[in-house]
Amino acid sequence: MKVALATGGAKRLGFEFAKALARNGYSVALSFRSDPEAAGRAVDFLRKEGGADTEAFQADLAVDGAPAALVTAVLARFGRLDALVHAASPWIPKPFSSVTVDDWEAVFRAGPRAAFFLAQAAAPALARSSGSILFVSDVAATQAWPTHIPHTAAKAAINALVRNLAVAMGPNVRVNAVAPGVVLPPAEMSAEAIAALVAKTPLARQVAIADLTAMAIAILENRSMTGQVVPVDAGRSIV
Repeated sequence: MKVALATGGAKRLGFEFAKALARNGYSVALSFRSDPEAAGRAVDFLRKEGGADTEAFQADLAVDGAPAALVTAVLARFGRLDALVHAASPWIPKPFSSVTVDDWEAVFRAGPRAAFFLAQAAAPALARSSGSILFVSDVAATQAWPTHIPHTAAKAAINALVRNLAVAMGPNVRVNAVAPGVVLPPAEMSAEAIAALVAKTPLARQVAIADLTAMAIAILENRSMTGQVVPVDAGRSIV
C-alpha cells in the first residue's frame, strides 16, 4: 500500500488532506507539534472511518534536525514513502510595525525551511517509489497582505521551492503545490470579514474543502506534472 506523510495532519487543512489521502488508498503518517489529543482523535478517525493504517508522530518542524528525524521515524514504521504533503504553517497576523524576529523565524522555520529539509530527507525514499511532493502555498504568495507579511513571504518562498526542487529532484520525484483561497478561515475571523473576502472572488463563494482535497490528490498522482503551483481559490488570485 502507498504511504503518505501529512505534516500538520491532526487539525484543519492538514487533517482534511490526511482524510483525502486515506480515502484514496494511502496509509497515512501524520505529524503534529503540540496537541497529542487532537492527533489521537485524527488517528482514530482515519483508522475507523477511513480504514487506513495510520500513525501520529510528534515533531516540532521548526527545530533543527526535526524534519529529517520525522522522515526517519515514518520510514521505520511504514517501510516506504510515496507522498509528502507539507501543510504545517503558523498563522501570525500582525501589523508590519509589530512583527518580531521570533514571529518571522516561527513562520519561516516551520514553513519553507521545514519544506526544504523534509524534501531533502525524503528524497531517497520518494525516488525509489517514483513519488510526489505537495506543498501547501496560498494566494497570499502573489498578493499584498500587509498585516500578514511573514506569511506572504513564506508562501512565496514555497512557490520558489516548488520550481527549484522539481528540477533538483527530477526525474523520479515530482514536486508541486496547491494554493488555496478562502477555505478554512481562522476561528477569530468574523463572519463579516469572511463575507467581504468571498465577495471579492469571481465565483462569490468559499472554496469547498472537497474541491481543494480532490485537486491535491489529482496533483499528487499526475505523473506528467511537476514544478506547478495550482490555485484553488474561486478566482481570488485573478482579481
